[in-house]
Parts: sequence; C-alpha cells; structure tokens
Amino acid sequence: MKNQSINITLTLISILFLFNACNNPSGNSDDPGEFIQVNSWVHANMEFYYYWNERVPEKADGYMTPENFFESMLEPQDIFSFISDDAESLLDDLNGSSFSAGFSPTFGRFSGTNNVFIIVEFIYPNTPAEAAGLKRGDIILEINGTQLTLDNYQDLYYDESDATYTMGIYNPEENTISNSGDTITVSKAELELDPVVYTDIIEVNTHKIGYLFYAQFLTGTNNKFIDSVDEILSEFEQAGVTELIVDLRYNPGGRVTAAENLANSIAPPSVTANNEVFVRYEYNDNLESYYTEKEGLDSPNLVALFSEDPTNLNLDRAYFLTTSGSASASELLINGLKPYMDVISIGTPTFGKFYGSYVLTGNQATPPNNYAIVPVTLKYANADGITDFRDGLQPDYEVEEDILQPKAIGDTTDALLAKALHLITGAAEPVAKIYPRFQYQKIQDPVKLRRGNVMFEKKGQPRLN
Repeated sequence: MKNQSINITLTLISILFLFNACNNPSGNSDDPGEFIQVNSWVHANMEFYYYWNERVPEKADGYMTPENFFESMLEPQDIFSFISDDAESLLDDLNGSSFSAGFSPTFGRFSGTNNVFIIVEFIYPNTPAEAAGLKRGDIILEINGTQLTLDNYQDLYYDESDATYTMGIYNPEENTISNSGDTITVSKAELELDPVVYTDIIEVNTHKIGYLFYAQFLTGTNNKFIDSVDEILSEFEQAGVTELIVDLRYNPGGRVTAAENLANSIAPPSVTANNEVFVRYEYNDNLESYYTEKEGLDSPNLVALFSEDPTNLNLDRAYFLTTSGSASASELLINGLKPYMDVISIGTPTFGKFYGSYVLTGNQATPPNNYAIVPVTLKYANADGITDFRDGLQPDYEVEEDILQPKAIGDTTDALLAKALHLITGAAEPVAKIYPRFQYQKIQDPVKLRRGNVMFEKKGQPRLN
C-alpha cells in the first residue's frame, strides 16, 4: 500500500484537469474528456479511501465512463466494491426502502444448461408477495412468459414492473423440477421491509427460548428498524428468556451500527459495562495514519467497543443459524461475540466477508454529481485478531437445509432450528425421509451481495467532495 502523507485540504479544483493523455482520442492536450469531473471525484476518493489504493492510477481518465474507470482500478479479488449512477435510490435501498414484491430470492442454474430458476427463501409479512400467495420454497421458472436464463434473470427479476411468475414444481421421488402450469401475478411497490421478519418465544419444560429471524442489518429511516429490534429484545427480556437463537441464514449483512446494537443486548453485562473491544478496523496506510494521528488509537474509526444497552438478555451463550447466505455484518456479529461468550453456530459455513465499505456520494462534489461509490475501505477483526476467514465461519454443528422442501420460518421441525432446540433442551430431532438432493449451481446474486456490504458510517473523517 502507499506510504505517503495526505494533504487533508486536497480539493477537486486541483485535480479536475488531471487526465491520462495517452487515452485522449482527440489528440488535443486541452481536452480533458467529457467524464473528467465525475472521474476526478472518483479518483480523489478512491485514492484516499480504497483499501487497495495502490491500484489507483496517478491521473483521472476523462474518456472512460465513470463505471469503467471505477472498475479499472479494483483489486481482482474485490467483488464487493461498486458504483451507482443514482445515489438517491441507492441510499433508499440501503435504508430498507426498495421497489419490490416483498420476498427474498435465491437463484439456481439447471445443470448443463443456461436456464435459471428462482427459489423463494422467505416472504416479508404484509407485502404484495404474501397477498399473492407466494410461499417459502416456491419455484419460479419464467417471468412474464420469458424463461429465466443467465443472460436475463437479473433484468427480469429486478425490472420495476408487476410480474407474472410461471411456477415450477419439485418432485422429490424423481428428483426433478418441472413446469407446473400455474402462474402467480405479483404487483410491486415501494416497500420499507422491516428486517425483523419473524419472532417467537419457544417454551420447552423450564426453557424459555427467544427466536429471532433477522433478514438484514438495517437502521431504517430515523432508526425505525433499530427500534423494532429493540422492542423484540425487550419483550424477550421481560418474558424471562434464558436462551437465544438468532436466525441469520439469509442475512447478507448491512449497517454495522445495527450489528453493534444487537451485540450490546446479547453480550454478557460485564462485557458491555467494561466497554470491551467488539471489532478492530484496518485501513490503507494513508487512512490508518490519519485516524491514528488525528484521533488517537482509541478512535471509533479504529475500534468499536461494546456499550451498555437498556436491554440486555444476560446470556452466557447464544445460538446462530447460518448458511452461505450469511455474510458481512452477520459474520461480524458472530465473530465479534466469540471472545466473550459461548457462540454456537448451526448450519453451513458463512459467506466469508471480512471487509467493510463507506458509501460516498457526489452530492457535495464540485460540481455536484448523482453518482455514489461504495469501495472496500477496511478489513475488520475481532478482539482476538480473527479475520481473513475466506472459507467462511465454520459451523459448530453442520446441518444442511433443503430449500426445495422447506419448513416454514420458525417451524420447530426445521432442521437448523430443531438442532438448536435439541442442544438446548435435549428434545429429539425430527427424522425426515431422505431423498437425493436436486443438483444445481447456486448463482450469487450481485444485487443482494452489494446490499449486504458491511456499511460503516463515516465518523468525522474528511470528505474529498
């Protein structure tokens, strides 16, 4: 990484006319290119904030589109950083407001073909998807009469219009998926999707077990989603819950402030009272030096500490349900709690993302622009220094769910939840009839991956806008 001092008073005025002359198709040295203003803003912010900022070129190229310019400087292993030409919509989306039918999809590719299908992971309550009758485990083969393929599935699914879904059906005896001939028409709307999807207090003998299915780490407008989490945890506390199961199996991550809020209610009271280390952050040399010199080693930009919360469940252990869909802030929460309590994970390995990002918008650039960039800015580790878990956080008890034959969210016979209840209470686990698993390639959804980035709030650091 670069090891040079940064002048914090850097302004875009001094870099607006930097450009790569060899990429100037006009041959006119006075022509900086039509994208120079936006790309100069991108260049300045990437040079200062990007974790791998040694890849940032010396000059901005005014002839590449902002999208291509941004992507040209990304580290090959970086699949998380991205750029948007609509900052306002992006911010709405990251706050939980999106144009949606109200269900969570996972995408699969039929073996040996380019055809794609969608499986419904879960339905958000009180949404068009619920009203239309979609259910967890439903299979979608076509949208508006068009077969889903690798080339069109994102455009068809995320198209901002109502959709008619052609449904598939899974036959476990024959281990096949076929067209059922049924269709479901679902409207879309601008929705604020509360990530607290399902909660329950499960009583078994003397055990009172709080169950929280948490879909994403969001704060919401005026912290409304933080409040909804706090309300549930308060109900758990008042009910005398003695054990906690947090279901993060499809949680792609989100705001670190939401993870900190949940952690402060789960960690033992001694940990929060003593303000122990939750996570530490590592940056590029320039940003690391800036925080250290200007704010000191205890800067909130360098270390996040536990803090006392009005609600604390007074737990010595907690159970987490995970899959490869559990990423970013989900992993940060689990990893951050491990040094202080018995953290028991059940399911399959998590995604393996130990990086975080800032959201940088061009609304205050000179001149302003509508772009937003979300570059990887930092790497995080827990108090024991655990990071770089590229293969994900490994479960203590490996249990694989069958999404093609799922139980309802919160059903105590669900394989992952049943394992947790067995460990807590000793109750027998249900025995399901075993069929060969349907073989398909799971397709990583880049939209969900980006929405789940660990999003950090900038705490007093300079803006290069």
